[in-house]
Amino acid sequence: MRFQIAALSLAVLAFPARADVAAEREGILEALELAPGMVVADVGAGDGRFSSVLAQGVGPQGRVYATEVDPKEIEKIESRARSEGVANLSAVVGSQDHTGLAAGCCDAILLRLVYHHFTDPAKMRQRLWEAMRPGARLAVIDVPPQKSWRRLQDVPDRGGHGIEAGELIAEMTGSGFELVRYYESWPAESDAYCLVFRRPSQGSAAQGAGPARR
Repeated sequence: MRFQIAALSLAVLAFPARADVAAEREGILEALELAPGMVVADVGAGDGRFSSVLAQGVGPQGRVYATEVDPKEIEKIESRARSEGVANLSAVVGSQDHTGLAAGCCDAILLRLVYHHFTDPAKMRQRLWEAMRPGARLAVIDVPPQKSWRRLQDVPDRGGHGIEAGELIAEMTGSGFELVRYYESWPAESDAYCLVFRRPSQGSAAQGAGPARR
């Protein structure tokens, strides 16, 4: 069944459809509600270009963890941080089924064009939940399935490279996360959107978000 976004009682916001780095930086800071002293993670950070944005948002008293599975990307992240004079950023090695983040370490997490790459989305949702403090926010920037993009091995086939917003909402809320904001248009890749979730401050974890079953 197709998830009915219109049924949600929350604001639907939009940025210009074209890619706009400055607008995206501002949007990320707004979506995550970053403030000085917060601890935030950029999961699947690539070369770290948006990790630096997060570092500015939390200030010198805050901390940013930029995670990647590829050691070459870790080197790029560290090199960029040095060249930009970013001292409150740590590069973290993750894996296909773990963020590499410590339990309860984050006030906010960014996933930029990363979620649809997860080979085991349910396990990664669990790991994200574990890394987040109660009340923490999670911004997921992604795109609907793009059939023309390169197919990735072991990545779930959703009709192309990407994931529909409704499907992503269903998966995240099914694991206990609350949807708090939906940006229908986002200034990144073609047709990009941003969904902002929160780990609830009260109550127990929903199915799929608690401790791993063995």
